Amino acid sequence: MSLETIATFDFLPEAEIVRGRLLAEGIPCRLADQYLVQANWLYSPAVGGIKLQVEAQDAARAREVLARDYSAELD
Repeated sequence: MSLETIATFDFLPEAEIVRGRLLAEGIPCRLADQYLVQANWLYSPAVGGIKLQVEAQDAARAREVLARDYSAELD
């Protein structure tokens, strides 16, 4: 299994929201380094933040999902 990082985050709540969006679309994904960043947020720049990773074959579809603009659906 080859994983590809498609996004990085400084804060876990934002990463979890985006991860949930991909999971809702049926795209398996995982977060990397979230525990290290949560333990000491000053490590975030050193490790490259919290990484959202998907399998390489799902990367293009995942990027499409993340690029969608849902703002028109809000009141």
